[in-house]
Order: sequence, then structure tokens, then C-alpha cells
Amino acid sequence: MSEKMEFSNNLFDISCLDKPGMLTIRTKLISKKFQNIIKKVLKLNVPKNLEISSNKGLYLAWMSPDELLVISKNKKEIMEIKSRILNSLDALESLVLDVSSSRTVFSIKSSFWRELLAKGTPINLYPSEFSTSSFRRTRLGQVSVAFWIVKDDHIYVLCGRSFSEFFFKWLCNAADEKSIIKFF
Repeated sequence: MSEKMEFSNNLFDISCLDKPGMLTIRTKLISKKFQNIIKKVLKLNVPKNLEISSNKGLYLAWMSPDELLVISKNKKEIMEIKSRILNSLDALESLVLDVSSSRTVFSIKSSFWRELLAKGTPINLYPSEFSTSSFRRTRLGQVSVAFWIVKDDHIYVLCGRSFSEFFFKWLCNAADEKSIIKFF
């Protein structure tokens, strides 16, 4: 899509982050050696299942029992992190892959983001079930996504780049002010 993906109305500000950096790390997440390496390199703990850790705009998300996703707004930072992780993991069976060009991250700012996402996902979005440390992979508007809370009124939603135009249109349509009813 050549035009910038941004949408705004009285309830929502939706935009596409400009070229965030992302690394997939696959290995035995329960390994203490691996956990220590991650803590040393990223200054973050390996998150528990269905959770995300963050530190100054750097996110570490649990993707599956043997996979983590490192996310940064800064692609250059991801390249430096990749180099440091690869150098540290040389003795462990692992895979570290830059997936930045295959994913898109949308920023949704609104106190109604739960209502928006509830229109297309089966995930329980009640604050008691989905909180600031939560990270979920699911489908939203028929697209495979992952999402997490940045602040109480701000969330990031990640999807495959090939679906970004369709998904952006879905978000804009679902964000119609006339269709949002306060539920959460």
C-alpha cells in the first residue's frame, strides 16, 4: 500500500508503526543458560506463557513453548541485538531470525480498544483476564494476529505484512464511532 496507513476519529487513533524491528528466537525456553543470556543481553526476563516483558520500548513476547519474539521500534537496535544474541547462543541449539520485513505492527490508541478487538477475536478481553503483561496470538477479522497492551489506552497489534492492507481496512471499519458501545 503506497499511502500511509493512518486513521483517526473521535474515539480512535490507528496507525502503522514505521519499520519496527523483530527477531524470532527458537530454543528451549526453560534452559537456565538461555534465560541468563536473554537477561544479560536484553535486560529482560523470559516471559511466562501468554505474557510479554518490556523495557524502554523493547518487548520480549512468548510465542510458543520454544519461541520468543523480540520487538523494537528501532530496526537498527534489532540488528545489534541479533548480533549479541547470536554470539551468546553459539553453544546452544537455537535459531535467531530477523522477521522484521514479514510483519506489520499497528498502534491503536483509545479507551475503547477492548470493544474494538472484541468485534473480531474470541479472546477474553476483560481487564482481569487480559492485563498489561498479557500477550495473545489469535485471529482478528480472519487474520492471524498477536496483541499486547502498551498503556491502559494504547495497544499494539501485529499481523503478517501481506495482510496489512486488508487488516487496516478491517480495523478502520470496526472503529466506526456509531458501532462502538462501552462494554468493558
